[in-house]
Amino acid sequence: MSLVRAQDLALEFGGNYILRDVNCSLEQNSRVGLIGANGSGKTTLIKLIMGIQQPTSGAVVKARNCKIAYLPQNFKLDQNRLLLDYVKDSRPDLRELSQQIESLSQALADGYSESLENSLNARVEHYTALGGYEFDNELKYVLTSLDFPPTEWHKRCGDFSGGEQTRICLAAILLQQYDLLILDEPTNHLDLAMIDWLEKYLLKQTKPFLVVSHDRRFLDNTVSTIWCLRQGSISITKGNYSSFKAADEIARLSQQREYERQQKFISETQAYIQKFIAGTRSGSAKSRLKMLNRLEIVKKPGEKKALKIELAVSKRSGNDIFTLKNLSFGIPGVRELARDIDLKVHYQDRICVMGPNGCGKTTLLKILLGEHEISGGTLKTGASLDVGYFDQHQVQLAEDLSVMDTIWQLVPHAPQGYVLSWLARFGFRGDEVDKMVSVLSGGEKSRLYLCQLIHQNPNLLIMDEPTNHLDIDMADALLEALKQYKGTVIFVSHDRWFLSELASKFWVFTKVSDAHGIHTTVVEPDCDWQQAIALAFSEPEKEKTVAPPREKKKKINPWYLEQLHLRIEEQQQILARHKNDLESIHFQLSDSATYNDQGRVLSLQKEMSSLEEQIQAIQTRLNELEDQYLIQSYEES
Repeated sequence: MSLVRAQDLALEFGGNYILRDVNCSLEQNSRVGLIGANGSGKTTLIKLIMGIQQPTSGAVVKARNCKIAYLPQNFKLDQNRLLLDYVKDSRPDLRELSQQIESLSQALADGYSESLENSLNARVEHYTALGGYEFDNELKYVLTSLDFPPTEWHKRCGDFSGGEQTRICLAAILLQQYDLLILDEPTNHLDLAMIDWLEKYLLKQTKPFLVVSHDRRFLDNTVSTIWCLRQGSISITKGNYSSFKAADEIARLSQQREYERQQKFISETQAYIQKFIAGTRSGSAKSRLKMLNRLEIVKKPGEKKALKIELAVSKRSGNDIFTLKNLSFGIPGVRELARDIDLKVHYQDRICVMGPNGCGKTTLLKILLGEHEISGGTLKTGASLDVGYFDQHQVQLAEDLSVMDTIWQLVPHAPQGYVLSWLARFGFRGDEVDKMVSVLSGGEKSRLYLCQLIHQNPNLLIMDEPTNHLDIDMADALLEALKQYKGTVIFVSHDRWFLSELASKFWVFTKVSDAHGIHTTVVEPDCDWQQAIALAFSEPEKEKTVAPPREKKKKINPWYLEQLHLRIEEQQQILARHKNDLESIHFQLSDSATYNDQGRVLSLQKEMSSLEEQIQAIQTRLNELEDQYLIQSYEES
């Protein structure tokens, strides 16, 4: 039985159909990618599936007790709620059961009764079956994977940036108990390592999911079915995005041929009917007319409106764009972000800046723009630069202007036709040009911001996440335009397809180790995009201390080796005992009878915490002893 089935769904608004005759279903094994141009109705379809919005006609049928976990694009967090408390609230069932177990345990401690014990046992069994004892470990795993270390778990949600709040919401959604997972643009605000983690996380899941995404590599790596919304209708293709792309082109060409063949047949038949309807062959003509009336008409394939962006430059820049010499920067009074940076930017470079979230990528772009101070070194800026900056937050868009007025104010003396034709290049046509900026979707704002930026004809483009919210066709159009661009591009992007196709160089934030410790710098490695990503998210190797040269090799004392071996065995035995003790505590905590004595529970939890710390310390010491033994054994040989 389907978890969710949409039957003949239609949604009409203002006389226009946003969705029409939509039939689709989500099964127990579904891994679906939902794609479509900005404004095609993807989020609307999700809202219909969720029951947030009601269709004009048709129905959504859900399996009984089907639980859906949903990550929307826009959400509200309680700004005063602590991060840890907010994420724990993702499992209210566990929270409620935990409170009941605590209450029943206290009641049993006050006075025994068989009914109380049975109630406690039932709740403990239910709690165990729901994974209550594993939930804390899963919570720690998800939060740390999304770059929230334990030191930040007790901060207020309001203390985090918008992108970080998106990740908090994603963590809470992933930790819910669900039958179906729906994620709307989950890779926005994730860095490349987090996207890779999310892909692997989804692949491990046994539960079905539906994901809206414009990231083709993410779709290729995670989904097995593509739902494509186009002109209000849905097409369903088995396979990942690349499979869909190939099948879609074949289907479009086939439908075009069939449409043309049928139109030719209709035209010839109509000519025959018109010629003979009143003559001696009227019977045959009438028969053909009946046949035409019964004919199932092949729809004309939707014309794909080509998006073509042309990037012109006002003038050619010099050959040397930027020179960074021994440069360092950071957040004044807070922390250093990077130092010892020696880099150059040359005319027509295509440089992708890589690094984890929060490492300073946007700050580095601001330094190049002259909007952020450096704390050391020098930055030399070339001559004849006209700089265009794409801000991922589109802060330069005026909310009180219409789409058309946003561009018209740049060229106030231009005719309306010029402005309309320019907007059409970025997918704004018809009534869309009269929309106010304040009501535009994220994708529409990104397109308008690009339109405004490119109209200024800069010869240097500095772009911070330019493909965020853009649909695949618009991202492709931007990519092709940037490839042909006669200027220089420095950009940040987590879209692996986009950066792999565009970048000619990579600037990588990376941690290095020296005699003074570990610090971050920015380097330009000679490597491909995959190696650059690996470097950006790798941990530095500890600097090895070079031993002074020895004139004569010392003979290793066999007794010393034997003592090392004995100490290793001793630590291994202690480690095994501690692990057995820890396993025993876990077993006791899973026994409902334990909760008859709340003091006993607290004592066990304290002992468990102490054992975990001791095990970690012993494991560290054991690793050191084993390293010593291997080194001494090697020198002896």
